[in-house]
Amino acid sequence: MTKFREESPADFAGVKVVSTEDYKLQRKTNADGTSTAIDMPVSDVLKYLLADGTWIAIRPSGTEPKVKFYVGTVADSKDAADKKLADFETALTNFKNS
Repeated sequence: MTKFREESPADFAGVKVVSTEDYKLQRKTNADGTSTAIDMPVSDVLKYLLADGTWIAIRPSGTEPKVKFYVGTVADSKDAADKKLADFETALTNFKNS
């Protein structure tokens, strides 16, 4: 979680991050650096909103020493959505391991 907070990726799989919601810090930060407060339950969660409508949420597991990733995306077909999901999975793995 520290790496994602401190290095704040600008894109995933070439798709620009439009804003990042940090539920722990209660802040939404836009790509231009502006930020606003958010009113959500405090939790160790980061949610990235991407330019193509995709969202990626990241949180630590409550029972195991690992981080969990959740991705929601849209596409014109299931095959296209599956391809985007695979691309985002690769991008998340590469960022996490870099």
